[in-house]
Amino acid sequence: MLHIIINPATGAGRGDRIFRTAESVFRETGTAYRVYHSGRKKGIGDIISGLSGKLKDMTDGDFLDIVIIGGDGSMNEAVNSVVDFERTRIGFIPAGSGNDLARALGLEKDIRKLARRIASARCVRLADIGAAEINGKEYLFNISSGLGFDAETCFRTDRSGAKVVLNRIGLGNLVYITVALGLIIRNKRFRCRIELKDGSKRVYNECLFAVGMNRRYEGGGFMFCPEAVDDDGLLDFCVADRVGSVKFLRMFPLAFNGRHVMYPEVDIFRAGEVTITTDRPCHIHTDGEASVVGRKLKLSVSGKKLMMLD
Repeated sequence: MLHIIINPATGAGRGDRIFRTAESVFRETGTAYRVYHSGRKKGIGDIISGLSGKLKDMTDGDFLDIVIIGGDGSMNEAVNSVVDFERTRIGFIPAGSGNDLARALGLEKDIRKLARRIASARCVRLADIGAAEINGKEYLFNISSGLGFDAETCFRTDRSGAKVVLNRIGLGNLVYITVALGLIIRNKRFRCRIELKDGSKRVYNECLFAVGMNRRYEGGGFMFCPEAVDDDGLLDFCVADRVGSVKFLRMFPLAFNGRHVMYPEVDIFRAGEVTITTDRPCHIHTDGEASVVGRKLKLSVSGKKLMMLD
């Protein structure tokens, strides 16, 4: 049984349209499924929490199979709501504007083909899950977590009136770019210290942003960490320091294919756990969800593994 959760608000209403295409495959293949719609009164987390109650009645070897039709934010809410990662499998049919997770996973763009793979449930991939500790609370993430410029860009993008309009015409990625270009001129740099688990430290005196990535892309296609993979037990980090507005404008387009790493102002490294401390409060995001402000961020790879229907 597939429990299909649709976020009707994602991608300016694309969720229901995409489901209708996928549903034709589920019917053709005789796949049993049940549909749920998330909303203000009952979000994705509430639905998954309710479904997790079924685990106690399931026999050994059975799985709770959940399919999310939504965006990266929907998958973030899902991974933070799973009760038992060893008995829950998640399929993902992207319907968002950024779709960084789908891009990193290399998911089929043909919805019918993707739905057929999920319906077969023959292929399951295990993926690392990132963990961010902010103000004493843990947040899980699939893609990335960071602070500074990219987090503030996510914060302002989510609140931009242009996002809804551009999503309707399939140009949602432009919102992130537009907000980023406007923000870089007035964005304040900060002093940042990163301490690794082995006790070594890295200090940045004019930091623009620092992000730890479980996968290569964020922000609607920016390849900030070109070598990041989701099954090595490590996070890849990208830190931009002493980057002026003019140089940023030269570097920014190069991030689409990872060529920004050739600049000495961009520091790329890999670690299993770091603690980032800043000299002033900054916006902090997990998978582009930016609603937390703080001065300390601990990032690590969670001991949990996400089982994905692929």
